[in-house]
Amino acid sequence: MPKVSVIIPNYNHHSYLKQRLETIRLQSFTDWEAIIIDDASTDNSVEIIETYLQNHPDFKVKCFIKNKNNSGSGYKSWQKGITVAETAYIWIAETDDFTDTDFLKTTLGALEKFRTAVLAFTASNYVNETGELLYDSIQRTKNLNVPDQTCKIFSGQRLISKLPLNPYITNASSVVFKKPEKAIPSEIFSHKQLSDLFLWTYLVNNNSFVFCNRLLNNFRQHKQSTTFKTFDKNLIAVYKEYVSYLNYFNQTIKYKALINHYIKHYACKNKSRVLEVKVLQDLNTSDNVRVYYYKRLILFMLKKVFKNGK
Repeated sequence: MPKVSVIIPNYNHHSYLKQRLETIRLQSFTDWEAIIIDDASTDNSVEIIETYLQNHPDFKVKCFIKNKNNSGSGYKSWQKGITVAETAYIWIAETDDFTDTDFLKTTLGALEKFRTAVLAFTASNYVNETGELLYDSIQRTKNLNVPDQTCKIFSGQRLISKLPLNPYITNASSVVFKKPEKAIPSEIFSHKQLSDLFLWTYLVNNNSFVFCNRLLNNFRQHKQSTTFKTFDKNLIAVYKEYVSYLNYFNQTIKYKALINHYIKHYACKNKSRVLEVKVLQDLNTSDNVRVYYYKRLILFMLKKVFKNGK
């Protein structure tokens, strides 16, 4: 039995598939097997994958699942792949990203060294459609104080404390985790925007994680990516899932931070909906969310007025 399953969920990423498959095949750690899931792509993704596998018989495939109908969410492919996997470790390698050849060697080495940890992730480069560097994630993880090129273990609460608004982990391709002994609840994968945050929280709750401060993952930014589509066009759906996250994990103590974030990043940029608080009223708290929202909104507006008046 291989040590790690590489779950490769694909939907219409024909432009990036060869690079993704190649950076998996060339990993310096070789004890892996791939679970490829195509979610009814409408481009020539399946043909590209099949041709690649024919030309590279050393690419170790446990199964290639071709969905007849699109699931409506890439996270359903995650769920299916994790269910099929029988290995101790799992890496979800998104098909629009690509990775340094020492990625698995580093993350699995860290998990073998720090045996109480259930998850390890690396720093990431953010790249454009052609793979050119835009910026990196070093600033995001700076307060973890992990020296360059080293790995360090932390309590899971350290990661959870930043969620859901300011996560350390912004890309699944940067993560390797231990497969839990019990089946992961389906609810974790039911959110179209933020199921990744649900999964990381579920895994590290009452456990520990490792951060490896090495830029071994490349997170591609492009107009067809889930991240771009979500945060550019459907931000209200994200806030609904933020609320679901706080409720599911009993973290509604963070509701004030969420409301402040909502005012700054959504309400004040959508003037016609500035008085809309329905999405926030689903928070499971005895406090009066509506009253707190309007108080913070007025304060925010006043600060803006005084600032512009100077």
